[in-house]
Amino acid sequence: MEFREQSFAAALEVASECETATVVHAWIPGGPGYVVHAWAEVDEAVYDLTESNQPFAKADYYARFGVQESRIWRYDRVTFFTLVAEHGSFGPFEPALQPLTCAQEPPLASTASTD
Repeated sequence: MEFREQSFAAALEVASECETATVVHAWIPGGPGYVVHAWAEVDEAVYDLTESNQPFAKADYYARFGVQESRIWRYDRVTFFTLVAEHGSFGPFEPALQPLTCAQEPPLASTASTD
């Protein structure tokens, strides 16, 4: 399974600039199975600086990249920066986002995701 490390730094950049940003970490379809990816959301806009410097409409982004609500973890800005300090990295933070073999399905997000 692929890990898009640069997307985690890009999400941090957006969160650093916008006080209302929510950082999202997720499994999305890609490669031979799924990839771990990150982006930031502000209201109904998605900011994925690895794809564009312009925002995407959330519904369009989710459809384009096959994003499934059951495979995402959201962090409000304060929680995200707290986790960055605790982990010494930009993520992923959830054990369920650790790399898998191609034959494995990624786990679903728990209902305890932080909003």
